[in-house]
Amino acid sequence: MHFWSEGLGDSELVMGLDRAKLERDGNFVVLTGVVDSPAPWEYEVKVQFDDWVTILHTATSKEACDFIASHLGIGALAAMAWSIVKFVVLLATYRFVRLLGLAPAVVLPITTLKGNQSEQSKI
Repeated sequence: MHFWSEGLGDSELVMGLDRAKLERDGNFVVLTGVVDSPAPWEYEVKVQFDDWVTILHTATSKEACDFIASHLGIGALAAMAWSIVKFVVLLATYRFVRLLGLAPAVVLPITTLKGNQSEQSKI
């Protein structure tokens, strides 16, 4: 994935998201890794629920599907289809376990109005 900002000038940050470490941290899924170029900088991206909704909405847009279809062979199509099936099955399984009350409680920090984490909440 390539990132660009006016502050970088002509430079782009190139990240190998396939090598990122993923962890669940309270209200976030945290991706950490090292930028490939222009220099080996460590990065951390915190993705919240609303971000996942936006990512999925973007991925299913007409423009994204057209772009993907124009770059996709049969093997890549099969791999992508398998990832989508796996996503739906895992999502349904985790949701079903929670509906049955069998999921362990998740401890989330409660943030005060000033942004200080003062207590914890079990969900």
